[in-house]
Parts: sequence; C-alpha cells; structure tokens
Amino acid sequence: METDVKIWPLNASLFLNFKELRRLDLSSNYIGNTFVSSGLERLSELKTLENFNLSYNFIETNIFPSLSELTSLKILNLTHVNGYIMEPTHDISEFRIPENLEVLDLTRNGYYGTLQMQGSEETYKLSRLKSLNLAHNYFNESLITTLTTFTSLKTLNLQVNSLSGPFPSQALASFHHLKLLDLSFNNFVGSIPSTIKSLSSLQFVSFAYNSLNGSLYNDGFCDLKNLHELDLNHNMFDGNLPKCLSGLSSLKFFDISSNQFTGIIPPSVIVNLTSLEYADFSYNKFEGSFLFSLFSNHTKLQFFRLEGGSEKIEVETEEPIGWIPMFQLKFLALSNCIKKGPKGSVVPSFLLHQHKLRVLDLSHNSLEGQVPNWLLKNNKNLEVLILKDNSFRDVIHMRNKSNIKELDMSGNHITGTIPENLQSFIPHIKYLNFSSNELNGVIPTSMLDLTELWILDLSKNKLSGEVPKGLFTNLSSVVVLKLSNNTLYGNVLSGNLSSDSLETLQLDNNCFTGNIGVNTSGNSMRLSVLDISENHFTGSIPSWMSKMCLYYHPCELVARNNRLDGQFPCGTTSFEFLDISQNSFSGPIPSCINLKYMTHLYLGSNRFTGLVPDAFQNLTNVLTLDISQNYLSGRIPEFLGELSNLRILLMGKNNFIGSIPEKLCQLNNVSLIDISSNFLTGLIPRCLNNITGPKQSAFMQKDTVAYDVDSFWSDLLSQYHIRHINLFGSYQFETRDEIQFTTKNNHLTYKGNILDYMSGLDLSSNKLTGEIPQELGMLTHILALNLSHNKLSGPIPVSFSNLSQIESLDLSSNSLSGKVPSELIQLTNLGVFDVSYNNLSGRLLEQKAQFGTFGKESYEGNPLLCGPPLESNCTTTPQLSESSTKKDTEKWADIDKASFYGSSCSTWFVFMLGFVAIIYINPYWRRRWLEFVEECMYTCYYFLYDFVRYLYKLFHE
Repeated sequence: METDVKIWPLNASLFLNFKELRRLDLSSNYIGNTFVSSGLERLSELKTLENFNLSYNFIETNIFPSLSELTSLKILNLTHVNGYIMEPTHDISEFRIPENLEVLDLTRNGYYGTLQMQGSEETYKLSRLKSLNLAHNYFNESLITTLTTFTSLKTLNLQVNSLSGPFPSQALASFHHLKLLDLSFNNFVGSIPSTIKSLSSLQFVSFAYNSLNGSLYNDGFCDLKNLHELDLNHNMFDGNLPKCLSGLSSLKFFDISSNQFTGIIPPSVIVNLTSLEYADFSYNKFEGSFLFSLFSNHTKLQFFRLEGGSEKIEVETEEPIGWIPMFQLKFLALSNCIKKGPKGSVVPSFLLHQHKLRVLDLSHNSLEGQVPNWLLKNNKNLEVLILKDNSFRDVIHMRNKSNIKELDMSGNHITGTIPENLQSFIPHIKYLNFSSNELNGVIPTSMLDLTELWILDLSKNKLSGEVPKGLFTNLSSVVVLKLSNNTLYGNVLSGNLSSDSLETLQLDNNCFTGNIGVNTSGNSMRLSVLDISENHFTGSIPSWMSKMCLYYHPCELVARNNRLDGQFPCGTTSFEFLDISQNSFSGPIPSCINLKYMTHLYLGSNRFTGLVPDAFQNLTNVLTLDISQNYLSGRIPEFLGELSNLRILLMGKNNFIGSIPEKLCQLNNVSLIDISSNFLTGLIPRCLNNITGPKQSAFMQKDTVAYDVDSFWSDLLSQYHIRHINLFGSYQFETRDEIQFTTKNNHLTYKGNILDYMSGLDLSSNKLTGEIPQELGMLTHILALNLSHNKLSGPIPVSFSNLSQIESLDLSSNSLSGKVPSELIQLTNLGVFDVSYNNLSGRLLEQKAQFGTFGKESYEGNPLLCGPPLESNCTTTPQLSESSTKKDTEKWADIDKASFYGSSCSTWFVFMLGFVAIIYINPYWRRRWLEFVEECMYTCYYFLYDFVRYLYKLFHE
C-alpha cells in the first residue's frame, strides 16, 4: 500500500488488562496490519466489550477470523478500515456474526461474499441484528438471499454495490420491522411490485441511480403511510404521478428527478403534502402549467428544484396576483421553466418575501430588465446566485457587502465595463462567471484583490487591453482562469511562469504575442488544461509545457494556429489532448511524447518530415489522429489499422507513397478518413466496406472541473437520512476538438458534437487505378465520398444507390466510362454530385429530385454525355459504310514506309527538343518532372527494399 502517512503498529494485547472495558474506539488512528497479528482475537477475553470502533485505519489483512471471537459485541464499526483501497479485497463469507451483535457497519472496504451467523440455525433465525450498513462495497445479488433471516433488521443500507437483476421484492418481504432501506447506486432493473407495501414500517426509502422502470400507480408506495423520505431519482420511471401520493402526509423528502414522468404534476399532491421540506421534480417530461402558489400554505418547505426536462412545463409564479408564501426557502432552482408573461419574464415577485435563501438558480428563463436590489438586500446569507442565459442588460448593482460565493451571469446581454470595486461587495467570491456577454474595456486590476477566487470566466466578451500582471501567478487560489474569445493583447506568457494552484488556463482566440517564457521557479506546474490557440505566439515551445502536470494526471495542451516553430520538446507529461496544428513545427514527429493516455492528437498543418513514427503503435486509446498537411513520406504504416478506437484519421496532403494498406479496413469505428493529395498507387481496397462507423458518441461536451458549494449542502442534508445528493457544482467547458475536412466542394472546419455525426472518405488527388469497388456501396452511413483526381477506370458502381445518407459524391477527373446509373436518382440527400472530366457516355438522368439541382459543371469534360443540363442533344451517331472503311485501309497500304519513318523520327526529335526547352524555361513543369522522377525512384527503392527483406527472411527461415 502506497500512502504518505505513518502506520502505527499497535499491539492489541495492551487492552487485555481493562477487564471492565465496554467501549473501545480506535478510529482514525493510522493503525496497520500489526494490530491483527498481535492478538486481536484475544480481545474476546474482555467479556463486557460491547462497542468496538476500528473505522478509518489501514488494516489490509483479513480481519474477520479474529472478529468472530468477540462474542460480547453489540456494535461493530469497520467503516473504511482498509485505508485508501477501493477495489475488491476480502470475502466476508467466513465471518460469523456474533449472536448479540445489533449494529454492523462495513462501509467503504471493497468487501464481497455473503454473511453468516454464529450458532445454530435457530439462533440464526433469532438474530438481534438491527442495523446493517454494507454501502460502498462489491456485494452482488446473492447477498440479499442470505439476509432474509435477519428479520429484526430496522436499517439496511446496500448503496453503491454490484447488485443487479430484477428488484428483490420477495427477498425483502420478510423485513417487517424495516424502517430504512437504501438500494441506491446499483443495477436493479424492472418495476417495483406492489408487494413493497408489506414493508409497512418503512420511513426512509431510496432506490436512486438504478435502472428501474414502470409507473408508480401499482407499486404500492401510496400504502406506505409512514414514509418520511422517498428518493427515486435517476431511474426510468414513467407515466403520470398517481394522485394517491397525496396521502403520504408525513413525507418530508421527495425526489423523483431524472426520470421520464409525463403529464401534469397533480395539484392535490402538492397541496396535501404539507410536511414537505425537500422536493425535486427536475429532468422529467412533465407538461402543462404548474402554479407555484400551490406551496403557499407549506410552512416547512426549504428546498425546491424544477429544471430541465421536456421544456413543455411552465411554472406560473405570479398567479394568483399578490400571493404570499408561508415558507422560507433555502434552496430554489427554477431553470428553463418560468412562464413568460405579457410584459416579458421577470424575477418572481414572491421572492420579495424570502429572507433565508442560500442558493437561487433562475437560469435559462429569458428574464429581462435588471436584477432587483432587494434580492441581495433581503437575503444576507445568499451564497449561490445563478442567472445565466437570461436577458439581463446590466451587472448587479451592489451597495453592501454580500456573502455570495458563486455568481454566474453568463449568457446575458450585459454591456459596459467590469466594476472596479467587486472586492468590496463580493469579498468571499469563489466562482465568478461573466462569460458570453458584451462587456468591454479592460480587466480591472482590482481582480487581484479577490483572494478567495477559484474560478474566473470572462470569455466571449469584448474585453481589450493587457491582462493585469499577476492575474494567474499572484492569485494563489485560482484553479480555473478562462479569458478566451476577447481582443486582449500583450506578451502575457513572456515572463517567469509558476503557479501553485492554477489547473486550467484558457487564453485562446485573442491577440496575444511574443515568446512563451520559461519556468525558473523550480516548482512543477499543476496545469492540466492549457489552451493558447488562435493567437500570435512565436518561438519554440518551452520544456515546462511537456512537464506541466504530474505523470499520473493526463493533461490537455492546445496551441493551434500560432506562429510557433522548432521541435516539440520531450517530457514526462501524459497528454490526453494535444493540438499543435497550424504552426511551423519541423523535423521528424517526436517519438518521445508520452502516448499512454492520448485520445486526441493534432499535428496537422506543420512542417514535419520523415516517416510516421513507430511510437504511434502505442496510441491504443486515440480517437482523433491528424497528421495532414505536412511533408511526411514513406508508406502508410499498417499498424494504424490496429488502433481499434480510432474515429478520425487525417493524413491528407503529405508525400505518402505505395498502396492503401488493407489493414485500415479493420478500423470499424472510424467515421472520417482523409488520405487525399498524396502519391498513393494501386487499387482501392474492397474491404473498406467493413468500416461500419461508430456506435456511440465520443465528442460530447464534458464537465472538466467541479467546485464545492461549501458547507451549505451538508448543513441542509444533515437532517435527512438519505444524503447522496451531488454536493458539488460543475463547470462545463466546450469541447476543443476541431478538424478540417473537404465536403460539398468546401474545405470546412468542424468542431464539437457535430463530429459524432460526420462520416466521410476522401481518397482524392492520388494515383489510384482500377475500378471503383462495388463494395463501397455498402457504406450506407457515409455522408461524403471523394474519389476525384485519380486514374480510376470502369463504370460507376450501381451499388452507390445504396448510399442513402450521402450528401457529397465526387468522382471527377478520372477515366470512368459507361453511363451514369439511373439508380442514383434514389439518393435524395445528395447536395453535391460531380462526375466531370471522365469518359462517361449516354443520356443523363432525369432532372428531378436532387438531380434537378445539378448544373452542367457536374458533367462537363465528358464529350459523349448528352441531355439536360448539357447543351448537347442525344442523337444517333451515323455508322461508317463498309466501302469507305475498305478505301481507307487501302490508302494506308499505299503509304511510302521510308518517308513515314523519316517524318516520324524528325517529329520525335522536335518533340523532345521542345520538351527539354519547356522543362528548362518553366519552373512549374520542371518541378512536376522532378516529382515524377522522385516518385519513380521512391517506388524502385521500396521495391528493392521489400525484395531484399523478403530474401533475408527467406534465407534465415
């Protein structure tokens, strides 16, 4: 076990002299394995010992054989006794529960197996065990069967285990005295049968975070009249809420969030549940209008949350006019649901009567005007205020010091400058988000006075000027700083860089210049995300960037589209996301980059030379690989076909030669392949039809940072038995995935979630030969297919009519022959179709559906094609007569052979002389001729190389 704490080798026999000892508490003492080996079982000599607490220590060995001897115990607490180990550890099946034991707590140990009882079968049935806590372990469903004889149980907590299968209603039916049942965070499926009503003593129930479904009409919950807390969040329950729930008059805690409930929220349920303190209806599919005034007579309500979901529900906060609540809320979240009135959406007026608010979330509601001053004046203890994505036009006017720790006003229409005196009004601010507004001016130096700040987001505004010196070096508490998408300038990174706390720094899309400074402090940077893309940074990448985070913590570095050059430095950093594309890096691609955790690697649009490094075989987790638009050469490595997770492969505009490796057909999950504009030869592999495309999303947004909501949450939840609410807020960054791909004749940039839906194959501008494989018609998911500017021959495959999703099909500049298949008329999504400059013939397709939108430029360069939109009409070509053919043959037989050969030689000499003159005079054709000669030399070289390797292998075998 690796730990930074010193383990205490306590001797268990030290306590044997305390014969009358009844309680022994050794919790949180860093006790190690020695305690067990030194005679733990001898504590059974203490006949009066009833309460033994060994929780939060570091004992890895199997403790159960010794504990079975402590027959006098009534309370045994082994919570987290294994220290930091959170993996399957010990089988508890050999543990024999002492017959007098009433409370057993084995939380957070990684235990598995089943529980047994000491003594005879009769003793087993008469167990006194009343409280059993096995949360956060690895028990499976077989455990529940062995628990059925513990009929005296009042508390059973099995949350966060490996329990799965149908809901164990029959097994639980024997717990007639059960008051608390927690099966949350498992894998139960199916519906909850009505037999649950037999557990009439239940007061606290949680089935949260499972996969349970069905409605609540027949589930028996309405018969559990003693319920105080009911938590069903994060399941798949559906249907309407039954009105009979209004009979649960003792219900204090009611959470049905993140399900699929539909219909209206029954008013009777709200009106009659007057004991409610905590209610969460968020993320369902409720609809209709909901009157918030239904809670007007609730005197105990503290927490209410209704957000997200189907967007079909509207909360009416202003009707009836002038209603006054009897409750005092601490937490209110009404996101994306407040009904818009005739004069626009306004801050709910009933909040004027609230004086105990700690958290207020009114985001996504199109609220207009100005944030009322009374909101802060009335609620002195307000800690979290979330007003994002509304239509406020002004920053909150603060006159007095507030207790706000988190303020989010992003996504509004706030203009003007950032107030200079923020520190005077929000001195305890930890999270400040003004992003996606219209703020202008400079970042005030007073920001440096916000000494408790963790997260600062000023991105997507119109801020200008230089960044105050020390903003991300002197503010020792800042973890996340985001200044993206402004017009800030200056040599922001030129000085000595060091920060003890900064983990995320985003400076992208500004006008920053200058070289990047070095880190001379000697301290390692903690940065896990650094984005300096879309600026004007120059010079080389300093070595600290390749060592900017701990070796076990994957990092993200985005330096796209700057003026950086030189070679990328080697280092210890395990990059997960590395984008240094669109710069001037040169030399071979460095093989020393740590690729263990790499999922996105962007090296395109640089000046890299040489071969694809063998180290790329280690890209086993990579989703995106972009090495396009460089000067890479050699053959495409076959090992690329073994990167089974690969989604996007971009290798276009390099100098690759040889054929397309058939191993690329093994990339079943790939959605985009671009190997265009190289010198590839040979046939198109028929097996490319094996590329079926990805089955699930990979480019969705992700939560990068979590921020603490402070002690408020624990204060609020401490009064409830069920406490697995998410105690942290989350800060979401947009994805930084960005690629360039040619489709519909446009070279476009795609980024974010759209990459999950893009699908294309670009083999254009090579020297591929042979016919187009019919098998390519099996790529039914593909959106773009480009085979143009090759040497392909033969017909257009009729199977292309199966490409039902295709939007862009480019077969131009080849040597294709035959007709344009009439079956292609079925391609109703086609937006671009180009078969120009081939040898196609015959009548064109009818100008209907999508083909009615294609002009003559789609077909030009095919002299034997006819019909609209071309100007040539389709007429029958006259055949030559037999006599005229015979005369022509006779004329050729009468030619003077000496004159013919003489004129041919002189013509050839003049042609060669002209060719040499053109090569000498015209630099463009001279370069093309040298490229042709170089390609021939490359081909001969690799042929001889492969031949010698074959002879060598043959000789040694």
